[in-house]
Amino acid sequence: MLPRFGYLKVTSLEQAVRALDDYAGGGSACEGGAGGGRGAEARVLAGGTDLLIGMKDGTAAPRHLIDIKHIPELRRIQADRDGGLTIGACVTVNEILEFAALPEGMAALRQAASSLGTNQVRNRATVGGNLCNASPACDLGPALLVLGAQVRAVSASGDRLIPLRDLFTCPKQTCLAANELLTEIAMPPARGTVSGFAKRTRIRGHDLSVVNAAAAWRQGGAAGRRTGDGGDEGAGLKIALGAVAPRPLLMEAFGGADPASPAGQAAVIKAVMAAIAPIDDVRGSGEYRREMVAFLVGGLLVTLTEAGGAHEKGGRP
Repeated sequence: MLPRFGYLKVTSLEQAVRALDDYAGGGSACEGGAGGGRGAEARVLAGGTDLLIGMKDGTAAPRHLIDIKHIPELRRIQADRDGGLTIGACVTVNEILEFAALPEGMAALRQAASSLGTNQVRNRATVGGNLCNASPACDLGPALLVLGAQVRAVSASGDRLIPLRDLFTCPKQTCLAANELLTEIAMPPARGTVSGFAKRTRIRGHDLSVVNAAAAWRQGGAAGRRTGDGGDEGAGLKIALGAVAPRPLLMEAFGGADPASPAGQAAVIKAVMAAIAPIDDVRGSGEYRREMVAFLVGGLLVTLTEAGGAHEKGGRP
């Protein structure tokens, strides 16, 4: 049984921002629990796959829901002329899978999307909602992290771009203010990049990740090079992990290890293992998660190496 709440359908960003200013009363108003807490004044409704469950079980009790599904700008997904990709916050997970122009180098995103829930859930769940839910085990987060994603947040005072690695602060919390709305996710060009995603679940079929991993390798880049603006220009290897830390974890510094050599792969896995501290919970033990991280990362490095070799033989950039 859902609690009583007010419902407001908005059809423009201006209306949404005004409503957030009027109603949001502390924490973040993002869908899925990314801040506002049980008693948040208002919460944003997009797909509702996390938020409505929370309202039914009593972990979320907003007084108002602001429905943003009908804002046209938030429903768009488009490949940019330079090879980048922009995804509106209300684009569903299945719409990513159906998008024919998804750049080849963003395979990790397609693989993560296909692993998320059932077909029915993917028809409702949105990219923005999955990120704003801020689960340490979210599937889209690691894939978008290794692809250098940034998110745009809009409020009455303006808008700002946030590197995705800075969006997550702790479980179920983001850096968004109560009057900020996440509107889009932007990724830079993935030319010369190979990427992949893998996960382990408790059961066969559709389930939450016990642990997941994504990797992207820009061939010819300097492995481990960081950039100051959150982008991935010149980066070599990136690895992101879910369910091994309080928030999705991104790693970029691997001491120049070559992901294509056995010694380099061993060095990368060693660095990854030193950076994680998974806990025991109802879905798996910390020890099991550590073993699965080594297994998943090792498999991804082999997959990326093979894909990179195929690119070179095919003469692709």
